[in-house]
Amino acid sequence: MNMLDEVLNILTYYHGENNFNMNPLVPQEIEHYARAVLDIPDQEYILAAMRTSFTQFHRGLIIGKDAIYWRNDHKILTSVNQLSWKELSQQRTEFRAHRRTVAFGNGAVFDNIGSLNKTSTIINILDLLIDKYDAQDNDSDGFVFDDASLARLLQSIPDNKAAIKAESAESASNAETVSFASIISSIFKKLLGR
Repeated sequence: MNMLDEVLNILTYYHGENNFNMNPLVPQEIEHYARAVLDIPDQEYILAAMRTSFTQFHRGLIIGKDAIYWRNDHKILTSVNQLSWKELSQQRTEFRAHRRTVAFGNGAVFDNIGSLNKTSTIINILDLLIDKYDAQDNDSDGFVFDDASLARLLQSIPDNKAAIKAESAESASNAETVSFASIISSIFKKLLGR
C-alpha cells in the first residue's frame, strides 16, 4: 500500500462525520473558501476539511498534504494558523485536548467550538497521521506521495481568492457564535420578561 492510501484509510474512518469531508468529496465551495480564507498555497492538496461553522468556511480545520490549516472564532487566540507535518511531529507531545479547544503547543490553538467532533478525536486523527508522516524515509515538511497517487487527488483552486476572502470576512463578521450559555441566557431573559 502506498503512502496516500495509508493516509486516506485513516481519514476514511472519519469521513462524513460531523462536517468532516475528505478528498475528492470536499465540496468545491468549501475548498474555495478555505483556500482563500486560510491562504492555502495553490500547490497544496487538501486531503480533508472539517468545518466548525455552519455556513461557508468561517472556521474549521484543513488537513493538507504539507500541513494543517485552521481558522478560529475571533475569541480564541492562536500564535499561528498552520503547522507543517514536521512541526506537528516535533510538537505532538505538547498536544492537549481541552473541552472546546485543541492546543498544539507553542501557543498554537485550534477552536473546536461548533464541531460535534470531540477534541480528543482530532488529536487521535493527527496522531495517526503523524505516525504515517514519521514512517517516511525522508526529511520533507509534509507527506510525500508518488505522482500516480497525486493524479488521483482533486484540486479546486479559485481564481477569485481576494473576492472570496472579502466576502467571507463580511459574512463572518455578521455571523454570531452561538453557545449553549448564550442560548440558556436568552431563554431565561424571555422567561423573566426582560
